[in-house]
Amino acid sequence: GGQAVVYYDPGNAQTGQTFASILSGILGGVNEQITGQKPLFTVTQQSTGKEGLSSFDYIFSGMLGFTLLSLGFFGLTNSLPSMKKEGVLRRLRSTPIRTSQFILGNALNYLAIGITAITIMFIVGITVFKFNMQGDYPSFIALVIMGTILMFGFGLAIAGWAKNENQAAPLANLVAFPTMFLSGTFFPRFLMPQWLQNAAGLLPLSPIIDGFRFIFTENKTLFDLGPQLLIIGVWTVVIYVLAFRLFRWE
Repeated sequence: GGQAVVYYDPGNAQTGQTFASILSGILGGVNEQITGQKPLFTVTQQSTGKEGLSSFDYIFSGMLGFTLLSLGFFGLTNSLPSMKKEGVLRRLRSTPIRTSQFILGNALNYLAIGITAITIMFIVGITVFKFNMQGDYPSFIALVIMGTILMFGFGLAIAGWAKNENQAAPLANLVAFPTMFLSGTFFPRFLMPQWLQNAAGLLPLSPIIDGFRFIFTENKTLFDLGPQLLIIGVWTVVIYVLAFRLFRWE
């Protein structure tokens, strides 16, 4: 008898666990040959994924969410403070344009930019990575529009309040990076502690990524995304109220 010990680097734990699993299977076969007895209970694995889905089909939703967050937070936080610094907004203020009109106009402008970016990524995903979407396109397009409006609302609120880039950039990073890492963009939320999973599920990006994943891999429609749409709707109302109230022309 004896025990085999597998040593692994903590930074490469997955390789160590994989090797230990393989070695355990080999030793199990050796034990069976020596004792002549087959194990009473065994374990088999079976994927619950749908036929034809690849790993890219599951991570693509996180990539799209990251794109919306980057465009929404970092695009506006660079342009609007620069316009304030150059006096462009001061001259616009002398015209009949209202604050709400200016904010909504920018939101529509960046909505077109966001949809264009998502469309390009979607085409690349289909042609290069053979992306296979299980759901319907109208639900996906509707969620893209709602997610884009929400993410750019954060950029409008931060950039509208900040006087210059020195104020906008740190605040954008302070909000964007926790949202980015806790919303399932780079790794699934189920790896987090339960309390952190519950908190992260309420972040504005989480329902967008979850909604994309449900549509892509589980063939769900917009009518099946009630909890996600509720969180998106609440955040959209809150962030645009803040954007209207915090906006400064100078």
